[in-house]
Amino acid sequence: MIPTPGARAATGLCLVAALVLACGPRAPDTRETPADSTATPRAEPVQRGDQRKQSDAFSNILLYTQHGKPVRFYDDLVKDKVVIINLIYTTCPKICPATTAQLAKVNDSLGPWIGEDVTMLSISIDPEVDSPERLKQYWELFGSKPGWLFLTGDYDEIDQLRHELGVYDLDPVIDADKTQHAGIVTFGNDRTNRWSALPALMHRRLLAKTILRITWDDQWKTTARRVRLASDTGDTYSGHGIVRAIHSQRGEVVIEHEDIPGLMLAMTMPFEVADPALLEGLSPGQTVDFVITLEGNVHRVVSLTPVADRAAPRDEAATPGPARALANTERPRTAGPAS
Repeated sequence: MIPTPGARAATGLCLVAALVLACGPRAPDTRETPADSTATPRAEPVQRGDQRKQSDAFSNILLYTQHGKPVRFYDDLVKDKVVIINLIYTTCPKICPATTAQLAKVNDSLGPWIGEDVTMLSISIDPEVDSPERLKQYWELFGSKPGWLFLTGDYDEIDQLRHELGVYDLDPVIDADKTQHAGIVTFGNDRTNRWSALPALMHRRLLAKTILRITWDDQWKTTARRVRLASDTGDTYSGHGIVRAIHSQRGEVVIEHEDIPGLMLAMTMPFEVADPALLEGLSPGQTVDFVITLEGNVHRVVSLTPVADRAAPRDEAATPGPARALANTERPRTAGPAS
């Protein structure tokens, strides 16, 4: 999988993925094979219709939706349809929250067409963890958007499909590290055999408009092609959790947080802080409310407020003195203006 330290890496993967989809039914599998392996080379894809299509390369694997419904990737999801495909996993602390939040907004912008003319497919690359039930929780976290399927299945079959889609790294060590997988969106119209791929974190309006331009044909039920999308202002999200570690020199705080609606499920992860002063007086074990901004795939804390544990008794008389004083006197700490 492609590392994504910045726009350059994402753009590079975009070109790789686009070339794979445009130039042939499948890119060669360059992963190293053990010397004692008895695996046989994969057969060339069988032409499914009157003319060869890019989708002939896609395995018709069995998947399960977030609702537990079994589906076949090609027969049920791709054949004669318009789809937007990306890869995710629910415990991903880096690229997935940002790309999924981005796609939730793209889903909103494609409202007239989603479910009718376009289907979004988010496929887990960690299916051992991501059961249909967990994927449903993840879908709900992002607003239970219509026309958006979260899919899981067999790891080896999904990994083969990932290679068929061209979303893999030529370095087998990097490719095996799912934390370095790329935020790439593959989209296409199987009827017209037009496919492409773009970085998920590119300008939101441009991404939505390009998807429409590439996939549009005369069979769409909705004729208007104008994308209505709110301005791309910075996105902010609120969270609640417990401070587990503070790294003042790095300007970083590790928080074990609850679900953050619209961004990620509960997990423990490090966050950058916008202002080192936010960490002053903070100590591990404190319960905090916090606000983060999302810029690309970087989550940055801009407000941090120590609070009494929500599980504590509401009766003030029964609340321990220090916790009661904390709840009554602490004020939000917010990052000052940028210098």
